[in-house]
Amino acid sequence: MKKFEFEYFILFLILLFSAFFRLFRLNLLLGFWYDQGRDALIIWDLLHYHKFFLIGPVTGIDGIFLGPFYYYLLAPFYFLGRGSPVIAAAGLSWLAVGAVFLLYFLGKKMFGTQVGLMAAFLYGFSYGQVTFSRWLANPNPLPFFTLLALFCLYEFIENHRSLFIVLSSFLVGLCLQLEAASAVFFLPSVIVILIWQRKRVSSIKYLVLGILVFVLTLLPQIYFNFRHDGILLSAFRKFLVEEKSFKLSFLQVVRLRLLTYYDVFAGKLFPQSGKLRLLVLALFSAPFVLFRKKMFLKESKLLLLWLFVPLLGYFFYQGNHGYVWDYYFTGVVPAFFLIFSVGLYYLTKQGLAGKVIVCAFLIVFSFSNLYSIRNYLKAGIGIKLEAQKKAIDWIYSQAGKEEFNADFYVPPQIYYSYSYLMRWYGAGEYGREPETKLVKNLYTLYEQDGEHPQFLQAWLDRQDTIGKIIKDNYSWGDITVQKRERIYYGEQ
Repeated sequence: MKKFEFEYFILFLILLFSAFFRLFRLNLLLGFWYDQGRDALIIWDLLHYHKFFLIGPVTGIDGIFLGPFYYYLLAPFYFLGRGSPVIAAAGLSWLAVGAVFLLYFLGKKMFGTQVGLMAAFLYGFSYGQVTFSRWLANPNPLPFFTLLALFCLYEFIENHRSLFIVLSSFLVGLCLQLEAASAVFFLPSVIVILIWQRKRVSSIKYLVLGILVFVLTLLPQIYFNFRHDGILLSAFRKFLVEEKSFKLSFLQVVRLRLLTYYDVFAGKLFPQSGKLRLLVLALFSAPFVLFRKKMFLKESKLLLLWLFVPLLGYFFYQGNHGYVWDYYFTGVVPAFFLIFSVGLYYLTKQGLAGKVIVCAFLIVFSFSNLYSIRNYLKAGIGIKLEAQKKAIDWIYSQAGKEEFNADFYVPPQIYYSYSYLMRWYGAGEYGREPETKLVKNLYTLYEQDGEHPQFLQAWLDRQDTIGKIIKDNYSWGDITVQKRERIYYGEQ
């Protein structure tokens, strides 16, 4: 420890600030929306009514669900927090801090201390990764488990320990339950890596065990599919065959995908679009020209295969109406940060000019990202949990001891968020939820709908036929609550 105390001091600072960025004001800035409310309601039923489940969140593809791992991962945090989504989000944020440490650990083992610290610093201080780490959603834990899988594959390659094939297969199976659109490409990545390192496999039994362990992670979905007359398999077949989600005529989408890759990965280092992102492209590409042999050592090849096999796959992927979202790349982002850090490290070995370039980049990176992080920690993004709770507090304060109904408009989805908040926060703080039977007092809560204001207006017009407004326009940001007296007792 004395020999490496400076290294550990720097690591401590990186982890300290990474944790601060991911946890500060989380109770005020947390976004608790449709997906978060849906997931929380399911976990509430698990904890309170012991309703176990075989599937997890729905994917962006109709009829295809993830496995249940994410829900079971969140359940202990909801239990410890007595239903608080803030504690659940904090649990995921700590896993994100764990990912920062794993980047250091893996970078150090593969390339040395400087690369490990560089990767941890860039990842920990990246505005994009900070905001992503505060997102209470199933892709959030993926980098942590991705890095564990990469560590297992590295141990297999470096130390010829075939047992790590089995462990990596299990971890890939868990990753597939967190974000299928990203982790599905881990499968060809692992296959290519195993073909490349086939001579290091000590026995075929480890490959068989790896396949069995991977299938084991799919058993809940397999059983669910069996119980429901093949619903998952039918949806998957429709996605692959009928909708032709993977096509060989990929030249039409190459340009679009390349622009997406540029925006996604350059945006991880510089949140503001502009010429600075060209610097990322230059610094990522230059080492492959200047230090070609070093950049293609076996450690780097492992990371490059993990990064580029999925990127190649997305050239062919044209499902889900051709959309490729930023979070689809969650599983390969850690490899990108490690490769980028390796390139910077080799640049520092090229005399004073290389050191000046890297130092200048790190300074500009720090100012750019810290500025964006500061602004985010002041205001957050979108409708926040703090405002939702204040709106609910106002409803209960106005209702007093009287019975009341509540109706919600949340674009463009079902109002799962308020269903859960009324169950957890409303009933927890005030001892009751809104009445399900129709009563005189009606509170209408709505969020602004900038995309389809006509839908909101139609909803408000309908509410005017149900109850007359007693108190109007009590607003918290984009949330407005109206107190009404019911004039119509038909179906809402």
